[in-house]
Amino acid sequence: MSSLNRKQLFAATVVLLLVPALTWGAGFAIFEHGNRAMAMGGAFTAVANDPSAIFWNPAGLAFQDNHGQKFELMAGATFIMASQDFYGENPYPGAGYTASQKDQVFYPPHAYFVWHINDKMTLGTGVFTPFGLGTWWPQNFAGRFIGKRIDIRTFDFNPNLAIKLSDTVAVSVGVDYYVGQLDLTTSIGAINPFTQQLTDIGQVHMYTDGMKNNAWGWNAGLFVKLPLKWTFGLSYRSKVNLSYDHGYGSFSQFATGYPEFDAAAGQMVPFGQKIPMKTEIDYPDMLSAGFAWNGEKWTVSLQYSEQGWSSFGNLNIKFPTRPDLSENVKEGYQDVSQYRLGVEYRPNTRWAFQAGALYDETPQPAASMSPLLGDGDRTGISVGISWIHPTWRLDIGDLYLFIDPRATNGQSYDGYDGRYKVTSANLIGASITMSF
Repeated sequence: MSSLNRKQLFAATVVLLLVPALTWGAGFAIFEHGNRAMAMGGAFTAVANDPSAIFWNPAGLAFQDNHGQKFELMAGATFIMASQDFYGENPYPGAGYTASQKDQVFYPPHAYFVWHINDKMTLGTGVFTPFGLGTWWPQNFAGRFIGKRIDIRTFDFNPNLAIKLSDTVAVSVGVDYYVGQLDLTTSIGAINPFTQQLTDIGQVHMYTDGMKNNAWGWNAGLFVKLPLKWTFGLSYRSKVNLSYDHGYGSFSQFATGYPEFDAAAGQMVPFGQKIPMKTEIDYPDMLSAGFAWNGEKWTVSLQYSEQGWSSFGNLNIKFPTRPDLSENVKEGYQDVSQYRLGVEYRPNTRWAFQAGALYDETPQPAASMSPLLGDGDRTGISVGISWIHPTWRLDIGDLYLFIDPRATNGQSYDGYDGRYKVTSANLIGASITMSF
């Protein structure tokens, strides 16, 4: 076995890619942080008239009519259901190969608390998940050496202060405190010299330690009441560099039936050990601008957004005590735009109905598509309904996404070529708001 060199043993090496599930926003952003806003296609920056304004445009808090109540509380969740198929291409895994992800349901929560201090100042704070993902491929999936199961969540604890400068202008400023968690399992493969076949010799489970990985960012907003029932909204969230310094890789060995091969693999890979791991992600900034017309029964809103995904150019995965396992992964993401349209109809004081449409560009180049993300441009349509009481309301929304299939076209950075197609992507959720 002395001829078994490192290149052979790591023919399929450990690769960590912190990229998302297709059902969530372009790239791996999540925008469903209030189900009334979701039902309006996310065109809410110039509307911003419920507590979810803390995410969309906190400056809108200063003009919210709270019926004389000083406090508002909103809480809810969005259930994300999706499935995805993969169709292989030559040279690997080859034309004719197909696989399907296991069906999963994700439920990112959101919660907001608003305190109307006085006529000029409003304090709001929110907790939501601006970025996240989850994928799960079958155990024998050909791409299991890149990733077979992943769960990544980023939580934003976001206090804001909104100030009414005049009867027509309000501004806001806030901080974003990010806490990140990751959990990724990949297979470790090597060429078995006795069979000359790629063989599973084990797996690595990479994860972070609780809620110790954190970082700070900031945000600001502007809300202006214009003539003829028009409003203008502008909001900005900064880039956040989140270092995952408190992480580990836990290595487990699989018996192959060839003791000599297993012994050699055990000398090369730290099986049975938990070793420190770290990485970092520059989460993108986002600028949104919109106009809305607010009539007695109708609201119509248009919105344009830009996300600075070019910050996600490379991903450097480090094992400080085992630098031979470290990896610098090229991602090459690009800045992208989003276009959103929303309407709301209020026939009376008890009911409201919403509808919307959106188009989100993908920031991911074809070469970086992988089993952990094969992203495409997406078009969405949404509907919703609200039941309104003087001191509380219930909002239910549904968003269906049509995601363009994409192929690596022989350019895959991982040497894993094929076409990714989402067969369904539906998001449904509910939010409840109480005033007191």
